[in-house]
Amino acid sequence: MSQAAWQAAIRRRPGMLLIHYNSRHVMEKILTPGEVKIPPQAMVDGSVHAGLDVALGDLREWHVLRAWCRSCSHHATVKPAGLIKRYGKGALFSSVERALFCTSCGRGGPVRLEIHKLPRN
Repeated sequence: MSQAAWQAAIRRRPGMLLIHYNSRHVMEKILTPGEVKIPPQAMVDGSVHAGLDVALGDLREWHVLRAWCRSCSHHATVKPAGLIKRYGKGALFSSVERALFCTSCGRGGPVRLEIHKLPRN
């Protein structure tokens, strides 16, 4: 884990226990300063980012975004660079998901973004 990602996790998750693993080994544990802002039930949403909002600027070049339409189950790969150019690096997934629309059924709103890693070749 990069130091920048670790610091971003500390800033975005106040009052939570963060654990840095290397394989099965615990490398570091920290209880972040501040009060918890996210209700516990929001963390079991089924979303990849699990209710903890991620900014587009947190994505790296090995990340691939996949958008899923909740209405018709259509899915497509989305280029993070295009979203960053349109909404900016500080845009959160929750706001971007509300702005997207499905190219298959044309409906807007219920689109979910998922983060995947590029396969190693």
